[in-house]
Amino acid sequence: MPKCHVPECENRTSFVTSPDEVIPDWAEWALAEDSACHRWLPTDGQCVADAFRNGSRELCDTFVYQPGSSIVAEFDLACQEWKRSLVGTIHNVGMLISLPILGFISDKWGRRAALVMSGCGAGAVGLAKSFVGSFPAYLLAELLETACGASVYPAAFVLMIEWLGVEHRILASLVLGIPLAMGAATLSLLDYLTGYWRTWARFAYPPSFLLLLYPWLLPESVRWLTTQGRLQEAVDVIKRAAKCNRVSIPQDGLEKVLLNDAEQANNRVNEIIGDESLFRALIKYSALRRRLCVCFVWWSSAVFVFYGLAVQAHALAGSAHANYALVAAAELPALVANTLLLDRVGRRPLLTAALLLTAAALSLQPCLPQGVQWAGTALYLTGKAGATMALNALYVYTAELFPTRARHRLLAACSTAGRLGAVLAPLAAVLDTEFEKNNYKRIQRQDYSNKAFNYKDFVNATQCL
Repeated sequence: MPKCHVPECENRTSFVTSPDEVIPDWAEWALAEDSACHRWLPTDGQCVADAFRNGSRELCDTFVYQPGSSIVAEFDLACQEWKRSLVGTIHNVGMLISLPILGFISDKWGRRAALVMSGCGAGAVGLAKSFVGSFPAYLLAELLETACGASVYPAAFVLMIEWLGVEHRILASLVLGIPLAMGAATLSLLDYLTGYWRTWARFAYPPSFLLLLYPWLLPESVRWLTTQGRLQEAVDVIKRAAKCNRVSIPQDGLEKVLLNDAEQANNRVNEIIGDESLFRALIKYSALRRRLCVCFVWWSSAVFVFYGLAVQAHALAGSAHANYALVAAAELPALVANTLLLDRVGRRPLLTAALLLTAAALSLQPCLPQGVQWAGTALYLTGKAGATMALNALYVYTAELFPTRARHRLLAACSTAGRLGAVLAPLAAVLDTEFEKNNYKRIQRQDYSNKAFNYKDFVNATQCL
């Protein structure tokens, strides 16, 4: 945590401190106990108790940081909550840019092309981000990174479900979700080992360039090749898969089956959108609009909660690295539960139950008494698991609502609507801070049995608001 610099009591040439530096005695009368952003007003420039007016406070103009721990220290962002929240907002704005563009690329040039471009683009920009020297440059790099890389998961998900049969789509979400959660936990461990965000970035992003091997290792979606009329390529891909699985398929029969599938797929799509553009079809057909509108509401709500919880993981008690790894690990039981229940209870019942579970857990958390941190953490992780179940179910359900020809674009449109919720999620911390400040000022003006009302009384009084 950064500490307010008090020039009357310390003569520093560097505003960097060691993690184990002892809190000085003068902090008791020089620093405001209820706010890390304020100090008591000095009167005569001396470092004694009588030289500070404890009834009046002023904002700190300089801070002392631990060395290189985060961008907060690097770019002097202490007590500037809006700037720290702006990083998350810019990150999610990049997703808004990425999803429609990469969705178009995926439907136009292939799932594999979108996956490689997204992953390698994010790796290149992320590596460049580790060399930026200012906060505006960092924000620009954050925007470009997500504009390139936000479509890695949707592209991989669409590619996988189009390779697998309908009965294996739930398994696909589990197969993709477990490495995703494990990767997030590994990033926390990497940050702990490196100890400096620039070093972390230089280790975390280069593995993205392994995706350049995918054109030689990963086959294109047969369904996409079929809808594009590239039947010979689809036949070659299936023959390689059959050889790998030691299955013999006649050449003539395979081409005939693919041709029939292509005609049936085109007929199904033409029933909905015909030869019209997708935009004109949305205007003309109410069924398509209704599905999209419902998906927009689902996605914006689920993504807002999911990313809002991720942003606030640092607020849990204990080590920040352990908390982040724990929040990532909370996704694993949610993914397993989805795999077991989605086909048994259905998409909509499970989605509804997951959203209600999240709402109940997060509504109960602020009403807990003080001193039961384990219960607050348990409710937090329950809410995270419920949000993960909802978002995972949305990927499966949304992909099943739309035809192959426009699947990635429409999935990207729904995910883009969800990113509007993600854009607002980091700003919730700013609203929470302002809410506390306004309530503290309001309660201070009221008379509570003629006794002084301190910050601890305020926390108790507003605990369940």
